[in-house]
Amino acid sequence: MVPPPEIAFTQLLFGGIAIMLLAAGSVLVFLVTYQKRLLQQQLHLRAAEALHQQELLQAIIEAQEGERERIGQDLHDGIGATIATVKLLVNRLSSLADQPPPPDLLALIEELTASAVHDVRSISHSLYPAMLGRYGLAEAVQRLVNVYNEAGTLPIQLELEYARPLGLPQELALYRICQELIHNALKHATGATRLQVRLKQHGVGVTLVVEDDGCGFPDEKSAPLITGSGLRSIDVRVQMLKARLERQSAPGQGTRMVIELENPV
Repeated sequence: MVPPPEIAFTQLLFGGIAIMLLAAGSVLVFLVTYQKRLLQQQLHLRAAEALHQQELLQAIIEAQEGERERIGQDLHDGIGATIATVKLLVNRLSSLADQPPPPDLLALIEELTASAVHDVRSISHSLYPAMLGRYGLAEAVQRLVNVYNEAGTLPIQLELEYARPLGLPQELALYRICQELIHNALKHATGATRLQVRLKQHGVGVTLVVEDDGCGFPDEKSAPLITGSGLRSIDVRVQMLKARLERQSAPGQGTRMVIELENPV
């Protein structure tokens, strides 16, 4: 027996409604599941970002402590020892009573005093380069190279193409990186005869290169052990600048460190 048209239509209507409700339910379940997954991903990204920020903060603290330790050693081993020697020589002068002071002794005291003054200026400049705030990064790097060249440890060649200054925080970070790279090269580049420093702008980017012809790193794994906290300090500042650090080195072929800062704001 064929059902009346009204009943068939009603069955068809309810069937369509059921299908629509089922589809709507499926869409709702999909949206809820998608939102949960999206929320989980966001929470995971936030947790990873928080962990990265915590690690970066810890690295900054370690780098600062390493720099303070190095400054403390410079004060103790350098200036402290020099002043102690001067004190002994002055005591020797006082023991001469009415005798005229030996010229060679006075010359030695003058030389040691001048050395202590030079060391104080170098350390104060390393704490905060006043020239950076006054004249910018190019002049500060030029002054840094001049100070190292005065020491006569290893001749440093400097190339500057830096006409458009960046913000002071960025310039200070680049200056500290350059300072640490030069310090590491002078300390670890055994057998080096030259050290080149290049600071150049290209478009809206900045490139800093410090290159020597010394012994180079024995291998990739031992490089952090050689540079110690210095490399950690560089890595931290590179991350803060959102820049890129590239190290090129091989045994007996020197080391080339390149920092590229693109689109600085």
